[in-house]
Amino acid sequence: MLKYHLRSAGLAILLLFTLTASGKELTIQGSAGHYTLNKHIEYVLGDERTLGQVLQRKQWQTKHDNSVLNLGFTDQSVWLRTSLTIPTPLTRQWYLLIPYPLLEEVDLYILRDGQRPEIYHTSRQETERRREQAHSYQVALPLPRDLDGRVELFLRARSATSLQVPVELWREDHLLIQFSLESLYWGAYFGVMCALVIYNLFLFLSLRDPAYGYYLLYIGSISLLVLSTSGVGSAWIWGGQPMLPRYALPFSTALASLFALMFARSFLKWQNISYRWDRSMKIAAALAGVLIAYTLIDPIHGVLFAGLLGSLVIVLLIAVGLAGLKAGIAIARYFVLAWTTFALGAALYLLSIFDLLPVNLVTNHAMQVGSVAEVLLLSFALAHRIKDERTRKLAALRRQQLAERQVGDLQMQSLEQAMHDSTTRLPNASLLNQQLQVMMSQKKHVALTLVHYPQIKDIASSMGHRLAEEMFCQLMNKLDHTLAGLDGVVCLESRQGAYIAIPEFGSAAFLIDLDQLQGPLEPFIEHVVGNHEITVQAVRLPVFMNLHCGVAIAPEHGDSTDTLFQHASAAQDRSESSNVSVQVYSDEISNFARRRLELVTALPPAIEAGELELYLQPQMNSTGEELVGAEILLRWHSPRFGPVPTGEVIEIAEHAGLMDLLSRNIVAQAWSAIQTLQERQLNITCSINLSVQNLTNSHFVSFALAGIREHAIPMNRVIFEVTETAMMHNMEAVIGSLLQLANSGCRVALDDFGTGYSSLAYLSRLPIHELKIDRCFISQMSSNQNDLGIVQNILKLAHSLNLETVAEGVEDNNTRDLLTGLGCHRLQGYLFARPMPLEQFCDWAAAQKG
Repeated sequence: MLKYHLRSAGLAILLLFTLTASGKELTIQGSAGHYTLNKHIEYVLGDERTLGQVLQRKQWQTKHDNSVLNLGFTDQSVWLRTSLTIPTPLTRQWYLLIPYPLLEEVDLYILRDGQRPEIYHTSRQETERRREQAHSYQVALPLPRDLDGRVELFLRARSATSLQVPVELWREDHLLIQFSLESLYWGAYFGVMCALVIYNLFLFLSLRDPAYGYYLLYIGSISLLVLSTSGVGSAWIWGGQPMLPRYALPFSTALASLFALMFARSFLKWQNISYRWDRSMKIAAALAGVLIAYTLIDPIHGVLFAGLLGSLVIVLLIAVGLAGLKAGIAIARYFVLAWTTFALGAALYLLSIFDLLPVNLVTNHAMQVGSVAEVLLLSFALAHRIKDERTRKLAALRRQQLAERQVGDLQMQSLEQAMHDSTTRLPNASLLNQQLQVMMSQKKHVALTLVHYPQIKDIASSMGHRLAEEMFCQLMNKLDHTLAGLDGVVCLESRQGAYIAIPEFGSAAFLIDLDQLQGPLEPFIEHVVGNHEITVQAVRLPVFMNLHCGVAIAPEHGDSTDTLFQHASAAQDRSESSNVSVQVYSDEISNFARRRLELVTALPPAIEAGELELYLQPQMNSTGEELVGAEILLRWHSPRFGPVPTGEVIEIAEHAGLMDLLSRNIVAQAWSAIQTLQERQLNITCSINLSVQNLTNSHFVSFALAGIREHAIPMNRVIFEVTETAMMHNMEAVIGSLLQLANSGCRVALDDFGTGYSSLAYLSRLPIHELKIDRCFISQMSSNQNDLGIVQNILKLAHSLNLETVAEGVEDNNTRDLLTGLGCHRLQGYLFARPMPLEQFCDWAAAQKG
């Protein structure tokens, strides 16, 4: 049994030795064209530089598969040996091919039967210098043509980068065919690169976009990197310089990383999105610059650092692209896909370089495939970017056009608003002025008519601005419709057929071509601006609006539009002051206007000089026999202008902003006058008229009450009179001032009662003690039944509200008797006495007592 086991073991050892020996020796047949020697080699790693030194090595490592010998990054040399059996001498040229162009030093030794010396020796440098190799992108060492029998091949290889030694045998004709096929492949690859360069160069020159410039530089850097790693550079550009890729590889990697980062920043415009990512890319770009400088000093380690930097940049760019995609940058999807494709190819290639993946056709060409896919995808991204930018520009152009249209519409709207009144939508003074200027330039005989309706503003103050606007719009539409059917009236705007313009709220203006007018001017104007029926809150009311109308005629009254407007306005003011409906401008009106201006200038000095004095008009009891009160009236006897009507003084003060100054002077004199009456034992009431400006000024009311207290005047002897029209201006403020006066003990009278149109609605809210019936009803009541009926109803209303009544304008005994019979409390008028100065009044009162 033991003998049997020993015999079996010996046979196994013999069989193993036979298989091993036959596995390391290859028989070359001349009819074949290509052999792979990877599984037929033994190798040893060391620093031996000569063949003799390596032959002394006893232990060689054996390869048992057909994989490429991959030793990774090492600075040592590797020796390989294999045995060939050549039955018949080689008749054609054969080459020992090493398909790894990054090898820097390669030496080939051929020994016959392991005997020294070698029968043949060559190196990569020598064959490239002599041009003995066939056209190939790899390391091709020629074999002797007369080689036969059993020979041993010894191969020494060294590289400063990764060390891979794939070994193949190629017959020259087959090698040339292989070279042609590879040339087609590389031609297609670099053809695509060149086409992209030309295309993007054209775009760069056309658009001047930095992204295209950086993309061109990136393509150039990638092309240089592929030339270094593929052997194409050695075959066509730097043949005979196998050490050049030692510098070109890290240098091109650093440039590709730098330009890729610059392209990414410009392509994604990342600096506008995230400062952190932008700073990271700047740091990576700075590292690329450092690597370029470091490569000049230490290219061997530069290759290793280039691989690390390239991996870092690829990861960074993919992360940046994902962040951009998350931020909503649409073209970032192409960017991410492009760099992911390149990262996959580069990863496969680098893993094979570091001996983490086997070397094969896929890993050898993965980076080239990934790079061409990447640049194509980036070109698509740039094309999409052009489309996006074009779309954005078109959208921006459309927005600009829309904005221009909107600006144009706004300008037209602004022009429309500048030429039309906002309330009535009718032309305003600007459009009227343009039409007037055209007619005056044509030497037309034209009349400018200004119409003012003072009640409109009163209605706005008392009943609300909305209602006043509604009434004014209806009134203007009625007036415009009336003017449209008359000859001579000038159409101001043909688009909407407008004949009137609105200089301000409550006023209207129109032009009359006097050459086309039939009949006299003033009756024509009175007819068209008079009575109009309007609807107020769905109630149809025939309302007669008080109006003041001024007319100026060109060229008689002015040779410019400004002058004509000035004179028409002066005529309108004269219409208001003289209580006529239509007033045509004349030199007298101009003199009147100048006089008004002079009065405005003279009034403040007159107040200071004491030219204004107070007159008193008596108020009698109901029978007219006993003095019970007096109304304090203002008189101005000017040394320059003579007697100035009180109404004119008040009007001047109100329009010139002098009412507060005038009223303070009046009440100061009034308190002194009442104090004098008390000293004369005339314990009567005194009535003082207040303006609307006094009632809307809380400081004046406080000033007046302080003066009463200072002069020790009983509050119940002071009566403040306020007109109905004054109540219509800022009703709430007026009521507040009246309440302040009434609460202090003073009395309040409503003057000119019956001439207004809305105060009845507010009587219940007003702190009023007496009603003063206007003289227009009192003077005609004895002869006019309507006026008599009005007075009777006012007295009944006052009695029902427990209000005292005062009748002013009593001028005959018949009127006095009627009022006495109707129960009027006090009477005032020329029947008893005219207004008189204080001393004269005191004497008159004393005579009445006697």
